[in-house]
Amino acid sequence: MRVSKKDAEIIHNAIDRWEEEKVVDSEKADQLRNAVTVYKDDLGSFTFYAFVAAVSCAILAFGAIVLDEKWIERLRRFFAFSEVLIGSIFLLLSILLIWFARKRKQKHPDAALSNESFNILAVLSLGIAITYLTRGLGDGYRFYGLVVFALAVSYGFAATYLQSKLVWVCALLALVVSWCIQTWTWSAPAHLYFLGMNYPLRMTIFCAVLLAVTGFSGRRLQTTQLPFYEITIYFFWIFFLLSGLFLSVSGNLSYDVWSNIRQGRLFPWALGYTLLLCGLIVYAYKFKDELFRDLVLLFFLLNIYTRYFEYFWDKTNKGIFFAILALSFWLIGRKTEQLRKRFMKG
Repeated sequence: MRVSKKDAEIIHNAIDRWEEEKVVDSEKADQLRNAVTVYKDDLGSFTFYAFVAAVSCAILAFGAIVLDEKWIERLRRFFAFSEVLIGSIFLLLSILLIWFARKRKQKHPDAALSNESFNILAVLSLGIAITYLTRGLGDGYRFYGLVVFALAVSYGFAATYLQSKLVWVCALLALVVSWCIQTWTWSAPAHLYFLGMNYPLRMTIFCAVLLAVTGFSGRRLQTTQLPFYEITIYFFWIFFLLSGLFLSVSGNLSYDVWSNIRQGRLFPWALGYTLLLCGLIVYAYKFKDELFRDLVLLFFLLNIYTRYFEYFWDKTNKGIFFAILALSFWLIGRKTEQLRKRFMKG
């Protein structure tokens, strides 16, 4: 039986357990082990990286040809096209690409990587369409955050229609960016505080509200009725924890104030963030949510190393500093390997 390396490890651990519990004798266990052969899925890895390269090159090509706007502007001036017309052309192109992507997915449902790669073209084209349609409104750029919000809604409809996780992530990113841009506009002229909040605080609160709304919707409805529920909830958790990490470093201060105070004055923010992570770790273990537990543990480690850099970077010899850092990472890796082996045996 030819299986992947990961599956072979699981099978071998099961055979070891059966041998320990006398379910099979040593001769039979050796016979079972010899029946398992491992293959390396080089073709699958090559396929994945090939599509990553294709998407990267497509984005770079689109940026070089379209986003610099040189050839679009030349065509627009030569034919006296308005910006609304250019936006309408790209909007029609986006609709065509989305329709073709839907047909392609129905025809080749198993080609997940190539289907998602093709969806990138629709995402980029739709972004150009919304941008040029906004330019045609003249003063619409004063509400550019609302324009990006409209783009997020457009991505959301396209993702639902195509059942595309990649396009849905683009919609969530556009939603977060729209809040960043619009609050920056509303906080003029200094662009420092919005309703008394700096960027990390307003992003933390924004993501907390979105988490609450998503979680409430998930409790009221079955999660199977909500499109991309799991992706959405983890996306907002990542942004919430990341914003909280920045908030624990900066507090609700502007950069000028933050750069002229001692970091110890921000200790309550760091303590609050650490207590939040501890509470979330307890919650994850209580409800046995392994993915969420690993996510929170990752941010807990980032929090520890952030505090280490904050309080000891200027006071420790750099050689000793990185030696301690290396030792701590080695201890974490060693402990993780021990836990992994214990889990596989159990």
